[in-house]
Amino acid sequence: MSIDHLLKTNNNALLSVYDKTGIAEFAKGLHELGWNIISSGGTAKVVAEAGVPVTDVADLVGGEAILGHRVVTLSREIHSGLLADATKPEDLQELKDRGIPFIDLVAVDMYPLEEEIASGNATLSSVIEKTDIGGPTMLRAGAKARRIVLSQPEQRSEVLQWLTDGKPEETAFRDALCAVAEYECARYIMISAKYHGGEDVAGWIGRRVAPTKYGENPWQTPAGLYADNRVAADPLGLDQFTHQKGWELSYINETDMHRLLQTVTHIAAGFETNFGAVPAIAVGVKHGNACGAGVAETAVEAVQKMLEGDEIAIFGGVVMVNGVIDADVATALMQHHMPEGQNRLLDGVVGSEVTPEAMEILSRAKLRIVTNPALANLTTTSLETAAIYRNVRGGMLVQPNYTFVADLQADYIERHGSVTPQQERDLIQAWAVGSTSNSNTICIVKDGRMLGNGVGQQDRVGAAKLAVTRATSRDHDVKGAAAYSDSFFPFPDGPLVLADAGITAILTSSGSVKDPEVIETLTAKNVSTTMLPDKTGRGFFGH
Repeated sequence: MSIDHLLKTNNNALLSVYDKTGIAEFAKGLHELGWNIISSGGTAKVVAEAGVPVTDVADLVGGEAILGHRVVTLSREIHSGLLADATKPEDLQELKDRGIPFIDLVAVDMYPLEEEIASGNATLSSVIEKTDIGGPTMLRAGAKARRIVLSQPEQRSEVLQWLTDGKPEETAFRDALCAVAEYECARYIMISAKYHGGEDVAGWIGRRVAPTKYGENPWQTPAGLYADNRVAADPLGLDQFTHQKGWELSYINETDMHRLLQTVTHIAAGFETNFGAVPAIAVGVKHGNACGAGVAETAVEAVQKMLEGDEIAIFGGVVMVNGVIDADVATALMQHHMPEGQNRLLDGVVGSEVTPEAMEILSRAKLRIVTNPALANLTTTSLETAAIYRNVRGGMLVQPNYTFVADLQADYIERHGSVTPQQERDLIQAWAVGSTSNSNTICIVKDGRMLGNGVGQQDRVGAAKLAVTRATSRDHDVKGAAAYSDSFFPFPDGPLVLADAGITAILTSSGSVKDPEVIETLTAKNVSTTMLPDKTGRGFFGH
């Protein structure tokens, strides 16, 4: 077919997509607006079958696709048409002299590389086969020359409407499309680089999915939540939560929910591993650490226990429940242990869903209400497994996530003294909270209720004293309680603080040269000691 008709206009669109869904409708819309369609292979076939005239790329480049269809659009003619500068008459004249049409629109989606890698059956050969070269090249060429560049199927209706409306605010619209195209290419190539580079390559790329008013402080702006999880998305990822009501989520709200997820999922995993079932769980955080945590048979009881842990610290905090927030749970959140007629001040509540009756009770405008159905079905598999990236000056640190689950029946456990069944449950709850709180940490739990969390201390004696002080200053009786230390005691002085307060069961790690002295000291105080090797399950978190 002659390409003369393509040389008479700039309204030439190059369509080359792997997923053909909706491409015929897009081509038809362009054709009705007076555009010429250029395509090849399967895309050209789909467009032609829809009754839309289409010029095959082969007619433009002077030959069919070669090397098993791996080389189609990688040609001088295609990229000259995409890269010619429309503001330079000499570029346009050279295209005319060479019989190359100017291409003003390119719509591309790339081979499903991410899906192939995530399939579980990927091989080097299959990954290479699904690695697109022509697609990213066309997108980047079109973006550089500020063409109309479509890199996502959902852009098609928007572009058709924009063309129909006469191209309003054209420069800004094109720039936005080009930015997305560059992003899509960067993301695609990052996926490839990480697969081939293994541990030698680290990186992450995302788009803003939820802006926040500012960061941790008002002067830290702009800020927001960035994510892009398309394949095998984590159902508990923050981008999967729905903001139902209240003020926009703040940066600190997002960080608090992230910490809540770590703690709640560790409680769930610990109880499933050790006791075969996940209880009702309620955790409250303030400034990134748990200030209350309750486990019980019902969500209402768990919420009550959580609130009773530290009724002062929970003021303005965020609460997460691993189930439905109904009217009874909402009432407990607002009024448990509150003076009659007064509601508790919280900043946010998170559950698997919120009933209409509960929504009415949680009616204070500022209170954020957030839901995610996945919270109702937590198991050991709910622990986050993605690598942790932490920005540091000049680069980033990367480490595996916190996926260790303490198993009191494991071969690595060393026991000195006996514990009651309730203390075993309390030790696991204390472990789950302590190992997801800023270290150094010592956490005290009794009867499913966290009583004190001594977080972020420079020494273990200070952590023990803080945990006891937080508990006793809230009028809690710690006698017979259980405690967890996120690493070994280097001397007996730390555990003595706990023993003298009346705590009778301690879970800690082993690895200190003073372990025998610590065990002997606690045994003399009638305190049972349960130990796991520091190298196996030390609970440092959040440095």
